[in-house]
Amino acid sequence: MHRSALVLVAALLVPMLGGCIPPQSPVEKLTDNAYDVVMAARFGRMDLVTAMVKPSVREEYMASHAEWGGRVRILDIDYGGLRLVGEGKAVVAMTVSWQRLDESMLRTTAIAQTWHNDEGGWLIESEDFAGGDKGLLLKPEPKRRPKKSAPTESADSATAAQDASSPELAATR
Repeated sequence: MHRSALVLVAALLVPMLGGCIPPQSPVEKLTDNAYDVVMAARFGRMDLVTAMVKPSVREEYMASHAEWGGRVRILDIDYGGLRLVGEGKAVVAMTVSWQRLDESMLRTTAIAQTWHNDEGGWLIESEDFAGGDKGLLLKPEPKRRPKKSAPTESADSATAAQDASSPELAATR
């Protein structure tokens, strides 16, 4: 009977020990998310990567990575650590080894991702070039502004006529 009481107590205590495990800290969650992004990108799962990008910048992010898995082959991505830069904001360093499909040259690019912790968890807010080969991330083309119209010939001749009739300007020539 004594032995069965010990087994009963042990059977009751073991499940309670699982309740003593502390929850993950925000930094641990970010580290896990960054490793998930590295693994997904390494194996070409850009759908999983873009799910970790803030919805408001997702289109821009996808445009800058448009050649990944197409003309650009990702060979390896290394997680380089993180640095907290403010409340709910961190910078994650990654190094990407890659090559263009029409070349045999191995290229390396360092990337700094800014992550933000919303109530829904950590998401990529921006991504910037940090070193190495600049050709990995495509830059969206800036929106073109309409060109200013050149002054017409009649406006130029009118200005020239005014200049010629001005005694001060004529003296300086």
